[in-house]
Amino acid sequence: MMLNTVMLVICLVPIAYYVFSLRKFKLNTKTMIVIALFAACSLVLSKIQLIQYPQGGGINLLSSLPILMVGLLYGPIVGMTCGLVAGLVSLMGGAYIIHPAQFLLDYILPPMLLGISGMFGSDSKKKVFMGCLIAVILKNTAHVLSGCIYFGSYAWDGWNPLAYSIVYNLSGTGVEGLLSTIVLTIMPLNKIRKMANIPSANKVS
Repeated sequence: MMLNTVMLVICLVPIAYYVFSLRKFKLNTKTMIVIALFAACSLVLSKIQLIQYPQGGGINLLSSLPILMVGLLYGPIVGMTCGLVAGLVSLMGGAYIIHPAQFLLDYILPPMLLGISGMFGSDSKKKVFMGCLIAVILKNTAHVLSGCIYFGSYAWDGWNPLAYSIVYNLSGTGVEGLLSTIVLTIMPLNKIRKMANIPSANKVS
Protein backbone atom coordinates (compact mmCIF):
# COMPACT_ATOMS: atom_id res chain seq x y z
CA MET A 1 0.00 0.00 0.00
CA MET A 2 2.79 2.42 0.95
CA LEU A 3 4.70 1.61 -2.24
CA ASN A 4 1.63 2.31 -4.36
CA THR A 5 1.20 5.69 -2.69
CA VAL A 6 4.86 6.59 -3.21
CA MET A 7 4.70 5.60 -6.88
CA LEU A 8 1.53 7.60 -7.39
CA VAL A 9 3.18 10.71 -5.91
CA ILE A 10 6.25 10.21 -8.12
CA CYS A 11 4.01 9.88 -11.19
CA LEU A 12 2.13 13.05 -10.37
CA VAL A 13 5.29 15.20 -10.16
CA PRO A 14 5.98 15.42 -13.94
CA ILE A 15 2.25 15.70 -14.62
CA ALA A 16 1.99 18.63 -12.18
CA TYR A 17 4.97 20.29 -13.88
CA TYR A 18 3.29 19.85 -17.24
CA VAL A 19 -0.05 21.28 -16.06
CA PHE A 20 1.69 24.25 -14.43
CA SER A 21 3.75 24.97 -17.57
CA LEU A 22 0.75 24.53 -19.85
CA ARG A 23 -1.08 27.35 -18.07
CA LYS A 24 1.53 29.77 -19.39
CA PHE A 25 1.56 28.29 -22.90
CA LYS A 26 -0.87 29.03 -25.72
CA LEU A 27 -1.60 26.39 -28.33
CA ASN A 28 -2.70 27.76 -31.70
CA THR A 29 -4.80 25.86 -34.24
CA LYS A 30 -1.82 24.87 -36.40
CA THR A 31 0.06 23.42 -33.43
CA MET A 32 -3.00 21.48 -32.25
CA ILE A 33 -3.38 19.96 -35.74
CA VAL A 34 0.30 18.94 -35.69
CA ILE A 35 -0.17 17.37 -32.26
CA ALA A 36 -3.18 15.37 -33.44
CA LEU A 37 -1.48 14.20 -36.65
CA PHE A 38 1.75 13.14 -34.99
CA ALA A 39 -0.08 11.42 -32.13
CA ALA A 40 -2.07 9.48 -34.74
CA CYS A 41 1.17 8.57 -36.56
CA SER A 42 2.63 7.25 -33.31
CA LEU A 43 -0.46 5.10 -32.74
CA VAL A 44 -0.35 3.68 -36.27
CA LEU A 45 3.37 2.88 -36.01
CA SER A 46 2.82 1.19 -32.63
CA LYS A 47 0.47 -1.26 -34.35
CA ILE A 48 3.19 -2.36 -36.77
CA GLN A 49 4.93 -4.95 -34.61
CA LEU A 50 8.30 -6.21 -35.81
CA ILE A 51 8.66 -8.47 -32.77
CA GLN A 52 5.75 -9.32 -30.45
CA TYR A 53 6.35 -10.45 -26.85
CA PRO A 54 3.99 -12.96 -25.16
CA GLN A 55 2.98 -10.67 -22.27
CA GLY A 56 2.61 -7.64 -24.52
CA GLY A 57 5.10 -5.15 -25.82
CA GLY A 58 7.99 -5.87 -28.16
CA ILE A 59 9.64 -3.89 -30.94
CA ASN A 60 7.41 -1.82 -33.22
CA LEU A 61 8.10 0.45 -36.18
CA LEU A 62 9.56 3.57 -34.51
CA SER A 63 6.39 4.65 -32.69
CA SER A 64 8.44 6.97 -30.47
CA LEU A 65 9.74 8.98 -33.43
CA PRO A 66 6.68 11.23 -34.05
CA ILE A 67 6.47 12.35 -30.40
CA LEU A 68 10.22 12.83 -30.12
CA MET A 69 10.13 14.89 -33.31
CA VAL A 70 7.35 17.16 -32.05
CA GLY A 71 9.32 17.76 -28.86
CA LEU A 72 12.41 18.68 -30.87
CA LEU A 73 10.62 21.00 -33.29
CA TYR A 74 8.08 22.64 -30.98
CA GLY A 75 9.59 22.29 -27.52
CA PRO A 76 8.92 20.12 -24.45
CA ILE A 77 5.43 21.39 -23.58
CA VAL A 78 4.02 20.77 -27.07
CA GLY A 79 5.91 17.47 -27.15
CA MET A 80 4.42 16.36 -23.83
CA THR A 81 0.97 17.38 -25.05
CA CYS A 82 1.47 15.22 -28.14
CA GLY A 83 2.57 12.35 -25.91
CA LEU A 84 -0.47 12.80 -23.66
CA VAL A 85 -2.81 12.72 -26.66
CA ALA A 86 -1.04 9.64 -28.03
CA GLY A 87 -1.35 7.89 -24.66
CA LEU A 88 -5.05 8.69 -24.34
CA VAL A 89 -5.77 7.59 -27.91
CA SER A 90 -3.96 4.29 -27.32
CA LEU A 91 -6.48 3.51 -24.56
CA MET A 92 -9.15 2.98 -27.20
CA GLY A 93 -7.51 -0.33 -27.96
CA GLY A 94 -8.01 -1.43 -24.36
CA ALA A 95 -5.93 -1.14 -21.20
CA TYR A 96 -4.93 -3.51 -18.41
CA ILE A 97 -5.17 -1.51 -15.18
CA ILE A 98 -4.20 -2.78 -11.74
CA HIS A 99 -3.65 0.49 -9.90
CA PRO A 100 -3.75 4.22 -10.78
CA ALA A 101 0.05 4.40 -10.47
CA GLN A 102 0.45 1.45 -12.85
CA PHE A 103 -1.97 3.11 -15.27
CA LEU A 104 0.12 6.28 -15.29
CA LEU A 105 3.41 4.37 -15.55
CA ASP A 106 2.25 2.26 -18.50
CA TYR A 107 -0.07 4.47 -20.52
CA ILE A 108 0.31 8.17 -19.70
CA LEU A 109 3.81 9.02 -18.49
CA PRO A 110 5.90 7.09 -21.08
CA PRO A 111 4.61 8.95 -24.16
CA MET A 112 4.53 12.26 -22.26
CA LEU A 113 8.17 11.86 -21.22
CA LEU A 114 9.15 11.33 -24.85
CA GLY A 115 7.95 14.87 -25.48
CA ILE A 116 10.78 16.44 -23.47
CA SER A 117 13.21 15.50 -26.25
CA GLY A 118 13.69 19.17 -27.10
CA MET A 119 14.99 20.05 -23.64
CA PHE A 120 18.36 21.11 -25.07
CA GLY A 121 17.06 22.47 -28.36
CA SER A 122 17.73 20.93 -31.76
CA ASP A 123 20.31 23.16 -33.38
CA SER A 124 22.99 20.46 -33.27
CA LYS A 125 23.04 16.69 -33.69
CA LYS A 126 24.60 16.29 -30.24
CA LYS A 127 21.70 18.15 -28.59
CA VAL A 128 19.16 16.15 -30.61
CA PHE A 129 20.78 12.85 -29.65
CA MET A 130 21.14 13.71 -25.95
CA GLY A 131 17.61 15.11 -25.66
CA CYS A 132 16.05 12.09 -27.35
CA LEU A 133 18.22 9.63 -25.43
CA ILE A 134 17.26 11.12 -22.05
CA ALA A 135 13.58 11.15 -23.05
CA VAL A 136 13.77 7.50 -24.11
CA ILE A 137 15.57 6.54 -20.88
CA LEU A 138 12.89 8.25 -18.78
CA LYS A 139 10.13 6.57 -20.77
CA ASN A 140 11.68 3.15 -20.25
CA THR A 141 12.28 3.88 -16.57
CA ALA A 142 8.51 4.25 -16.18
CA HIS A 143 7.94 0.92 -17.95
CA VAL A 144 10.62 -0.80 -15.86
CA LEU A 145 9.09 0.46 -12.60
CA SER A 146 5.66 -0.76 -13.66
CA GLY A 147 6.98 -4.15 -14.71
CA CYS A 148 9.00 -4.60 -11.53
CA ILE A 149 6.29 -3.51 -9.09
CA TYR A 150 3.07 -4.66 -10.73
CA PHE A 151 4.09 -7.49 -13.06
CA GLY A 152 6.92 -9.10 -11.12
CA SER A 153 4.98 -12.38 -11.00
CA TYR A 154 5.71 -12.80 -14.73
CA ALA A 155 9.47 -12.90 -14.09
CA TRP A 156 11.28 -15.85 -15.60
CA ASP A 157 12.41 -18.66 -13.33
CA GLY A 158 15.49 -17.62 -11.39
CA TRP A 159 15.06 -13.91 -12.24
CA ASN A 160 14.19 -11.23 -9.73
CA PRO A 161 11.43 -8.80 -10.82
CA LEU A 162 13.76 -5.83 -11.38
CA ALA A 163 16.21 -7.69 -13.62
CA TYR A 164 13.32 -9.24 -15.53
CA SER A 165 11.63 -5.90 -16.08
CA ILE A 166 14.85 -4.21 -17.21
CA VAL A 167 15.67 -6.89 -19.79
CA TYR A 168 12.07 -7.25 -20.95
CA ASN A 169 11.50 -3.55 -21.49
CA LEU A 170 14.91 -2.45 -22.76
CA SER A 171 15.01 -5.26 -25.31
CA GLY A 172 11.67 -4.03 -26.68
CA THR A 173 10.72 -0.38 -26.17
CA GLY A 174 14.34 0.44 -25.34
CA VAL A 175 15.59 -0.81 -28.70
CA GLU A 176 12.75 0.94 -30.54
CA GLY A 177 13.46 4.20 -28.73
CA LEU A 178 17.18 4.02 -29.50
CA LEU A 179 16.47 3.39 -33.19
CA SER A 180 14.08 6.37 -33.23
CA THR A 181 16.78 8.50 -31.61
CA ILE A 182 19.34 7.50 -34.24
CA VAL A 183 16.94 8.24 -37.10
CA LEU A 184 16.09 11.68 -35.70
CA THR A 185 19.78 12.49 -35.19
CA ILE A 186 20.36 11.81 -38.88
CA MET A 187 17.33 13.77 -40.08
CA PRO A 188 17.84 17.42 -41.22
CA LEU A 189 15.61 18.92 -38.53
CA ASN A 190 16.78 22.50 -39.09
CA LYS A 191 15.79 22.30 -42.75
CA ILE A 192 12.44 20.79 -41.81
CA ARG A 193 11.85 23.62 -39.32
CA LYS A 194 12.62 26.26 -41.96
CA MET A 195 10.47 24.57 -44.62
CA ALA A 196 7.53 24.31 -42.21
CA ASN A 197 8.14 27.84 -40.89
CA ILE A 198 8.40 26.62 -37.31
CA PRO A 199 9.89 29.09 -34.80
CA SER A 200 12.76 27.93 -32.60
CA ALA A 201 11.51 25.61 -29.87
CA ASN A 202 11.69 26.64 -26.25
CA LYS A 203 14.12 24.70 -24.10
CA VAL A 204 13.33 23.51 -20.60
CA SER A 205 14.02 26.39 -18.23
